[in-house]
Amino acid sequence: MATSDSLGTAKSVRLSRATIDYRERGEGPPVVFVHGLLVNADLWRNVVPAVAEAGNRCIAPDWPLGSHTTPVPGADLTPPGVADMIAEFLDTLDLTDVTVVANDTGGALTQLLMTRHP
Repeated sequence: MATSDSLGTAKSVRLSRATIDYRERGEGPPVVFVHGLLVNADLWRNVVPAVAEAGNRCIAPDWPLGSHTTPVPGADLTPPGVADMIAEFLDTLDLTDVTVVANDTGGALTQLLMTRHP
C-alpha cells in the first residue's frame, strides 16, 4: 500500500475480483488518481495535499499495475479489465461527478474508462 502519510487515511474496498487499497484526504468534490505501471499511489504524495487543501476529497488508490501489495488473483489485468475495475471502484464508493487525474499508463486506462463507462 502507498506509504506516504501526505496521502491521508489508509482504507481498502472489496470489489468483485479484487481488494483495492487506497488513501483518502480532504472533503468536497471527489478527485480520483490513476497512476501508471510499476508505481503506486505514492506517485501523488506531492499533489494530493494541495488538491485537498483546495477543497477536494482526494482518493489515491494503489491500482494493480505492478507496485501494489494486496494480491489480486483472478482479476482481469488487461487494460480494459483495469478500466472496468476503476469503474467498479467508483461505483462501489458511490462517487459521482468525479474528476479523474491520470499519469502515464493511467492516462490510457482513464481513456478506456471514459469510453467503456461514459
